[in-house]
This record gives sequence, structure tokens and C-alpha cells, in this order.
Amino acid sequence: MKSWQDKVIMLVGLSFGFMLIPMVLDSLNGQTVSTLTSLPTALGLFILSYCFWTLNLKLSFVANIFSGSMWALLFILGVMK
Repeated sequence: MKSWQDKVIMLVGLSFGFMLIPMVLDSLNGQTVSTLTSLPTALGLFILSYCFWTLNLKLSFVANIFSGSMWALLFILGVMK
């Protein structure tokens, strides 16, 4: 059984990831997000995900990998512009 903390962290992490969808769509249409914002955020979320994995918080791990991937995508789109 997953802990309530794992579920709460997962919900927040997924929410943050889904809230980035409009930014990704805007980036596809020509607007960009600063790479000085997107790269450190993506790296931080991936590091945080690893920490969650080592604590056996698998739901939190997945949610933060998703959020980190969204920020990484914003970084890639910013570099490509």
C-alpha cells in the first residue's frame, strides 16, 4: 500500500507537469522559455525523482519524471529556436 505522502506528492507533481502543457504549446508556436530557467528546473526534478525512488516513493518518482520531462522539453524547444 502506498503512503498518503506518496499520493499527495504524486498529485502535486502531475499537476505541475500538466500545467506546463500550455507553455509547451506556446513554445511550439514560436515563444520560448528561458533556458536558464528550464534546464536547472528539469535537472532538479530529475534529481528529486531519484531521491523519491531511493525512498521507495514510486508514484512520486513517476510524477516528477513527468514534470522534469516537460521542463526538459521546454529547454529543448528553447535551444532549437
